[in-house]
Amino acid sequence: MRGPNQAPHGPWILWIVVLAAVVLPAGGFGYLVTTFLFAFSGGQNRMVEVVNVGALSVIALGVVVAAVAWRLRSPATAVGWTATAMGLGWVAAIVVEWIVSFRLGAS
Repeated sequence: MRGPNQAPHGPWILWIVVLAAVVLPAGGFGYLVTTFLFAFSGGQNRMVEVVNVGALSVIALGVVVAAVAWRLRSPATAVGWTATAMGLGWVAAIVVEWIVSFRLGAS
């Protein structure tokens, strides 16, 4: 019989590693892409802070979605929801950063 603190689908540390393998590479790749697109393209040094905040926001979104999905459903479900949240988060970050870059004077 399972105890109250055991994950239903395997050891919890393995699921944390899997979730980290979803969040960290997606966060790093998205950060590199948005940095190239908005912070260094056209000399927009003012966009560096916007890109940094966008990256931290998307990574935080992934962590929060993982925690909530894990708590409400299961670790396996959390992986799927986290991957979806990371993808949609980066799409939203790119759109917001693109709009902000024009407001800051992109050419």
